[in-house]
Amino acid sequence: MTGKLVRMNEHRTSTRPGTVYLAQRRVAVGMTLGMIAGAVWAVSMICTLVSWAL
Repeated sequence: MTGKLVRMNEHRTSTRPGTVYLAQRRVAVGMTLGMIAGAVWAVSMICTLVSWAL
């Protein structure tokens, strides 16, 4: 292809966009649940340490 200009795609397209969005949604839900669980754990540990000090 030397000497020929070839037009490149401006963006990538997925063959199955529905599954990509579904997977991203599942990852987002998992990350949100993980952050909530981490926050609950951190608050419970702080409460435990405070109760030990009293």
